[in-house]
Amino acid sequence: MRCTGPLGYALSGSAVLALLAGCSGGGGSSSPTPLSATQPQLVSRSVNSFSRQITHTPSVLRPGVNAIVNPDHSAGFADPDAAAKGAIIVSDSGTDDVYAYSAAGKLVATITGFSEPQGMGGTKAGDFYVSNTGDSNIIEYKNDYKTVVATLTDAGQYPVGVSYEETTGLVGVTNIISTSDGPGSVSLYAKGKTTPCETVSSSTFARVYFDAFDAAGDLFIDGENTNGAVVVGEIVKAACKAKQKIVVLTTKNSIEFPGGVAVTKAGDIILDDQEGEAVYTYKAPVKGSLGSPVSTTPLTGASDPVTFALTSTEKDVWTADAGLAASEEYAYPKGGSDVKAITGLSEPIGVVVTPVEVP
Repeated sequence: MRCTGPLGYALSGSAVLALLAGCSGGGGSSSPTPLSATQPQLVSRSVNSFSRQITHTPSVLRPGVNAIVNPDHSAGFADPDAAAKGAIIVSDSGTDDVYAYSAAGKLVATITGFSEPQGMGGTKAGDFYVSNTGDSNIIEYKNDYKTVVATLTDAGQYPVGVSYEETTGLVGVTNIISTSDGPGSVSLYAKGKTTPCETVSSSTFARVYFDAFDAAGDLFIDGENTNGAVVVGEIVKAACKAKQKIVVLTTKNSIEFPGGVAVTKAGDIILDDQEGEAVYTYKAPVKGSLGSPVSTTPLTGASDPVTFALTSTEKDVWTADAGLAASEEYAYPKGGSDVKAITGLSEPIGVVVTPVEVP
């Protein structure tokens, strides 16, 4: 039985936890499956500090988000970025499913059987990764939406973000916290391996949210410190070797709540602000600072854009907007009101446009 329905949370501090109970999914499917009208059973609790015992899967949602369910999936549209190619793939932690849409916005596949799927990543070949947070693993699929390439185990961690480095085949996975309530970390996987070769952490990061590689193999991450403030970091030339470390980066602007991370083909770093409903673009860091944004892309009308993905032309971004239960397309870097939207979701968290254009 697949479950959908509005989500409610008990909130305190800077985090949201929820557990979907009594819902289970089947195996992968390459054809669309209608959403069930069954309501999920929810167990919610307040989060007071990082010293609690975790009994629920941690969410990357900012405080105060109550997801909704729109009546139908998008029936398609004329894509304003007509030159963009590939599929738009969205993870939905409200239904425990992943949905794939054509560039024209038509639902072409539903993949079931996840446990709180959150952040996503992709490859130049068209494969894509899903952070399956509740089951502490990351699943890689072919672009036929049904063939599992690999399942990366992330024992003892809650993975929420994933990124692929094309040159070396390294996979970088961000863990929001450990399953024993330890601090967030980054798990690195060598090409073709399904267990981490290194796990990297920093005392500055109490939680680690999302990540993205640049062309040099540097991995950029964001997260929160123990006070709930946003922090940004970089693992320089990430690799399977000892003494990897997270270098803390500063910005000259304020980011209210961490969201998705991306790197453009020109090497610019893009950080998503869930609460500020904007994405900020920076040049590569200099002496530990990203400086001020070279552009700000306002996501006007968004409610909680948890993550985002660039189109192949880099003229638009697609969001996973948990607050509006939709995936919206915005002009990049201009921003403003969305130009198109995919509706009918429950709690979208991750989004990737495949094949991915790499820096």
